[in-house]
Amino acid sequence: MNIKTGYFKLFMALALILVLSILTPLKLITAEPGKSIAINLASYPLGFDPQTVLYDSEKILLNNLHEGLVVWDQGVLSPGMAAKWIVSADGKTYTFHLKDSYWSNGDQVTAFDFELSWKRILASEYVSSSRFLLDVIKNAYSYRVGNLKNADEIGVKALDKQVLQVVLEKPCSYFLNLLTFPAFLPVHSKYIKEKDQNYAPGFCSNGPFQIGEWEPRNHAVLVVNQFYQGERGNIKEIKVTFLPPNTGVTIYTAGMIDLLEEPPFSMFGQYGSDLVQASTMGTGFIYLNTRRPPLNNMVFRKALSLAINRDLLVARTLGYRGIPATGLIPPGIADSKSGTDFRQTGGALLDPADGEKCLEQLYTAGYPNEDGYPEIDILVVDSVVPLEMTKILAEMWEINLGLKVKIEAVSYDQFLELASTGRFYTARQGWTGDYPDPMTFLNLFHSQAAENFCSYKDPEYDYWLSVAQERMDTISRYRIYHLLEEKLISDLPIIPLYFNVKPYLVSRRLKGLTYSPQGFPLFRKARKVD
Repeated sequence: MNIKTGYFKLFMALALILVLSILTPLKLITAEPGKSIAINLASYPLGFDPQTVLYDSEKILLNNLHEGLVVWDQGVLSPGMAAKWIVSADGKTYTFHLKDSYWSNGDQVTAFDFELSWKRILASEYVSSSRFLLDVIKNAYSYRVGNLKNADEIGVKALDKQVLQVVLEKPCSYFLNLLTFPAFLPVHSKYIKEKDQNYAPGFCSNGPFQIGEWEPRNHAVLVVNQFYQGERGNIKEIKVTFLPPNTGVTIYTAGMIDLLEEPPFSMFGQYGSDLVQASTMGTGFIYLNTRRPPLNNMVFRKALSLAINRDLLVARTLGYRGIPATGLIPPGIADSKSGTDFRQTGGALLDPADGEKCLEQLYTAGYPNEDGYPEIDILVVDSVVPLEMTKILAEMWEINLGLKVKIEAVSYDQFLELASTGRFYTARQGWTGDYPDPMTFLNLFHSQAAENFCSYKDPEYDYWLSVAQERMDTISRYRIYHLLEEKLISDLPIIPLYFNVKPYLVSRRLKGLTYSPQGFPLFRKARKVD
């Protein structure tokens, strides 16, 4: 009897352990002791809510605290919270099957969290670009502008705890890429329903880290989310300070931090080997008003482009925060094949500066002598770097082409008013992509696009753009993308100048660091070595 009783007790104990292991989410198990790192960000964050993040410091931390349905991993779109997804034959319905994932407090991440998070953004009065990105979802636009009152009719629905169904207005070939934008990150349902700060974004996270310590405007400490089950390196703790870059230099040179955001230019000579220039999906360019002579002449527009020395322009204004543009689409956006880069595949589409050729183009355009040269104005936002860049552009056009150039520096609101109504000749501006797909740039030049300040109109371009928007076959879609970019560079309604990059100094002890499409460091797979 005693032996049987002993076996029975052992059996019950094992059964209890089995039940607990099923009901309790698995915590992270590391094969080696975790390492602590320290980083300095150039500004202090005000919050971590995907709906309201604005500053780079907020976005850097948010990208390491929360995880969406999919993740962008070095140019490859991979499953995040979603284990898999199924796309309907008509390309309009996406059904996401979630992994067994958990919030940092041990609660299960559910499809309801995603549904409520996305609908919260549409219902909010807070104006941000994220609201417009959700317009691809069925009835999202109608609900956002108030034409539809019932949120249940929006095409986002949790079918059960682990299945999320998303119905689109029409096929959207880049929809999965859209999901990398912060607006699509989940927030705990209890925070949305009850405003309980115990479930606030960042403090209750579903990504590899959570906020362990937070002193506003002073410092933060990110610690491992013990319930996160994704692949990771050996970082257990990230100590974050928010000192000005000139102050951060001191602690970086002392070896006290492992990453410095926005280092001063003076640092690059001594620490050039530590410099990382992360692509930010940003391109700076000049709008050319194609409705106004002589800018309605394609040959004249090419003369303007050939007169610009992009290497000199970047060196004198941006330094290590930019690289000369070779096309419209910047580096960091993948091509059709996994692991390839769109810009690298497309190659250099812009001709380098050439004093003789630019004059030849000017003469061909009908301006053989300086007496007939028109005066050109450049509209620019009255800010230090844009204004300095515009002065250099004016100088290049004056010296290389003999043009008379006038600079009109205005406020940002005035800029938008003048540019959107066509009251300019040329305008210095730029664009930062919202998602890692060429469509985020190519869409700007549809004849009906609000941002098409150059008034570019080409029926063939519009047609193939609409085809690409619904073309689900990746290889053929990207072939169209390349042709569309080549057409834009050939027609030159805009003149690309530079690609934005974000500089960091990164210690050689920190390995495996990756970056988001927006250029934010991701520490999930990073490792610190001694």
